[in-house]
Amino acid sequence: MVLVSVSSPEMKETLQKSWAVYSKYQQTIHNDSIDRCGVETYVNFLVNSPLEPWKPNDGPPQGYGSFHQQYWLDGKLIAVGVIDILPSCVSSVYFFYDPDYSFLTLGTYGSLREVSFTRSLHHRAPKLRYYYMGYYIHSCPKMRYKGSLVPSFLSCPEVFTWHPIEFCRPLLDQAKYCRFNQDPKATDPNDVTSIDEVLILWNNIAMPYKIYVQRSNKTDEADEVLEYAKLVGNICATRMLLLRA
Repeated sequence: MVLVSVSSPEMKETLQKSWAVYSKYQQTIHNDSIDRCGVETYVNFLVNSPLEPWKPNDGPPQGYGSFHQQYWLDGKLIAVGVIDILPSCVSSVYFFYDPDYSFLTLGTYGSLREVSFTRSLHHRAPKLRYYYMGYYIHSCPKMRYKGSLVPSFLSCPEVFTWHPIEFCRPLLDQAKYCRFNQDPKATDPNDVTSIDEVLILWNNIAMPYKIYVQRSNKTDEADEVLEYAKLVGNICATRMLLLRA
């Protein structure tokens, strides 16, 4: 297995090979048309990343950012795991493989390797201690494998607390949407109760929303700003800027 940063020369050197595996996988496993599997589509989906590489002294040896884990067999690229290495977790973005090697159950193998990789990074960066597998759609058979790793947890869609998947499955069998947290008084600690301190960028100047309203005299944007703030959460809403024209 070779770990390759998406911004590295190695990524460019192996781009055609990884795209070829991706295209073959999408057409065979997901029945995508060849028109939907072009190089540009692949690059936009799995190579271009909004994450800036960051390599602090107390972080993992390769730093944080977006990476491809390339699986080679006898000089041939047979699978790629796309991951984000973040301060608290390794996030599994996507995994694809050459369908000719389906008998190796590479999806399961890739998950186990990513778990092992996360544990190895934890020794160098103790705050990095979780393996995040992304969305879980209970009605999608192709996603059931995510619950086979023990222990696995699902996030409550309302309170964002974590709950064992064994507890969540019976609830999802009864309803497509459900609240996992059974405490009716529990609330999201990162919920937005006021938009006054939401950061706005207006006329190239950063300011809280309450100052923006005073200076711009725009009072009809509160609902939109509140929706934005609730989507990103209170922490992000007071750290990043919402552009206003």
